[in-house]
Amino acid sequence: MGLLETVKKSLLIPLSETYADDELNNHISACKNLLVSTGITPAVVENHPLAHSLVVIYCKTFFGFKSDGSVKDLPKSFDMLLNQLSLSCGDYHVSE
Repeated sequence: MGLLETVKKSLLIPLSETYADDELNNHISACKNLLVSTGITPAVVENHPLAHSLVVIYCKTFFGFKSDGSVKDLPKSFDMLLNQLSLSCGDYHVSE
């Protein structure tokens, strides 16, 4: 399953619905670019499960939520996981 499908499932958007695909793909790309800008290699961004979790958190934070506090813990989780991944990504080897 691709990241778009994973994100849609996390947002409870049926996979058959495409109305939000462009916006979600933009959020996915923005998160991947953010991860790379922090020094995480593109291979890790594409293949590491923690990187995929960061993409989901990022999308859940910035897509479709009102500012009612319902996602107040997501940015803290994002920062903690980003730090964990950036510190450990040197030990992660992508099998080809």
